[in-house]
Amino acid sequence: MSKKIISFLVLIVLFVMPTFAQETFTHAKLKFSVTLPAGWMYETSDNGISAYPKEGGFFVYFQVIPADGVDAALSEVDKILSQQMQNVKLGEAQDYDVNGMSGVFVEGTADGLLMAVGVIDTPVASSSLMVGAWGTPEVVEQYQQDIMFIFNNISPVQ
Repeated sequence: MSKKIISFLVLIVLFVMPTFAQETFTHAKLKFSVTLPAGWMYETSDNGISAYPKEGGFFVYFQVIPADGVDAALSEVDKILSQQMQNVKLGEAQDYDVNGMSGVFVEGTADGLLMAVGVIDTPVASSSLMVGAWGTPEVVEQYQQDIMFIFNNISPVQ
């Protein structure tokens, strides 16, 4: 990952390697939370958190992006994806409101997988959240409701 990427700090104190349950993670410093569906597991790294169904085959990745605004964050995400994946093809970015936070959502393909990437402007200036999801077409269709559950349960906190 790029040296410019800030390590994802969501609940670093509470993380344990893989965990199984519906949980809400709150990033107190950046003032947002995200809830994973029941039955999903997660793993943390220095750069973010990966969440996936216990059956595997699909994952969602969360990463804090230090950028001033959604467009700048999306540009940083594009650089990250280009460095980490082959044959990245993204569609048109669409504006999206995520529980009062502005965001952008882009669908595409990379390395033979379907992917969806969202960038959400957190309540704290110059910090955005990247939410990326990757899987085969069949698996993406299978977990479509869980994907929307995750995306719709990213919320600002006081």
